[in-house]
Amino acid sequence: MRSACPGVSAEARGKQLNSSVLAWARRVGLGTGTVEEERLAAMRLGEFAARVVPEAGAAEAELTAQWAAFVCLVDDRLDRGGLGSRPEEVRALFGGLLGVLTANRAVVSSGEVETALTDLWRRTAPCMSSRWRERFITDYREFAQATYQEATGRRDRVGLPLDDYILLRRRTITVFPMADIVECTAGAPWPDHLGCDLAVRALRQAAADVAGWTNDLVSADGDLQAGQESLVAVVGREHGCSPSAAHERVTTMRDDRLRDFYTIAAVLAAGEGVPPAAREPLRSYVGALGSFLAATLHWLGVTGRFETRWLSGSHGGPASSVVL
Repeated sequence: MRSACPGVSAEARGKQLNSSVLAWARRVGLGTGTVEEERLAAMRLGEFAARVVPEAGAAEAELTAQWAAFVCLVDDRLDRGGLGSRPEEVRALFGGLLGVLTANRAVVSSGEVETALTDLWRRTAPCMSSRWRERFITDYREFAQATYQEATGRRDRVGLPLDDYILLRRRTITVFPMADIVECTAGAPWPDHLGCDLAVRALRQAAADVAGWTNDLVSADGDLQAGQESLVAVVGREHGCSPSAAHERVTTMRDDRLRDFYTIAAVLAAGEGVPPAAREPLRSYVGALGSFLAATLHWLGVTGRFETRWLSGSHGGPASSVVL
């Protein structure tokens, strides 16, 4: 494991990373105005990254924060600008982004989000195996397909049943692609042992559910103002209960799912049935994913991303539903 910057406190490191992610966003064109830059600053993604990869070097921590900024700003533009209700435009957006990931040569970017992804992919993909690259592209493609499905539902005003919403939310929360990035920046790749793949996938699914459901708990009021779905709204509709009762039900669901995560993590970390050579890589992977989830839960509680001042529609679209 690479060591963090010596002599720098975690708080100071987070603030340094906050500044560096803003500078990077300006450099690649993601910060397109004062309000958007202010919102990015309020997200405190440098502090988030410092918690995700506490032992990583400066370059790896910066890369983590930059990927998080890219994910957040793409999602915010989908929602705030109303793009998330126009399926064909969503398809076009992600067609360009997937083109960046799958190109075997340098591509000419057609916008700032493609420029940002080109920069991130150039600095990430060569560090990882072909298996990792294929998995990341698959995870991002599934996120894109889920976002298109969500956009179609928003346009047609279709309310999903609870089980269907949970499966869709697991893919729209962007945890799988970000978990892939953490493998790289934490130096903890998915263990190369097929015998533990099913359990690792179950662990990742639990992490995605916990993050998605917590996000929906935090953003439920904003989602309601925007006329957009959240797990709280879906549970309320499914059970015919008040928003406060639905919030309590979702909190209980989230807490139960978090226990699932820790149960699976403990089994994997014990390494039973895993060859000795794979045990330490497996423990490292589980530890990195645990740090990522813990950092995500902390960040969802303290980020300024959910402040009501960002629900004004000042960017020409509806108030946003916010996803990680």
